[in-house]
Amino acid sequence: MSLFNFNKKKDFYAPVSGKLIDLKDVNDVVFSSGAMGEGYGVIPVDGNIYSPVEGEVSQLFPTKHAVGLKFGKMEVLVHIGIDTVDLKGDPFETMVKVGDKVDHETILVKADFDKIKAAKKDTTTMVLITNSKDILKEYSSLTSFDSHVDHDSKVAEVKEK
Repeated sequence: MSLFNFNKKKDFYAPVSGKLIDLKDVNDVVFSSGAMGEGYGVIPVDGNIYSPVEGEVSQLFPTKHAVGLKFGKMEVLVHIGIDTVDLKGDPFETMVKVGDKVDHETILVKADFDKIKAAKKDTTTMVLITNSKDILKEYSSLTSFDSHVDHDSKVAEVKEK
């Protein structure tokens, strides 16, 4: 391990352009309670879902509504919408495969939010560090909640234990 990387903060970006919200304000208790880990949500204004981190695709859900990423020791989940698993993949087009290297300019999924809204589903897209209780030393928000962010806006920094 290089001394220069010791305790280095790692950057998280918005996965989609829209309104950044605090995870506690997400309209689903599983996410808002923190049970799935630390993170944040974005109410999207377009359908291109980007990687919030520089890492590797570790999991693609068959219903295409979520993508797992490996970022250092962190396990990051990008979850598109609430209860969108019920849509069985219809409004989603996966743009990556397991093992792909990604960064915040990589589109993971193209989502048709008009179809999602027509199905009466919430479009809020969440970024969760699913192993945060075990791995995080520090989590800092860099952007005010309820403000507009672009997909390449840096919104959080973290330090691993």
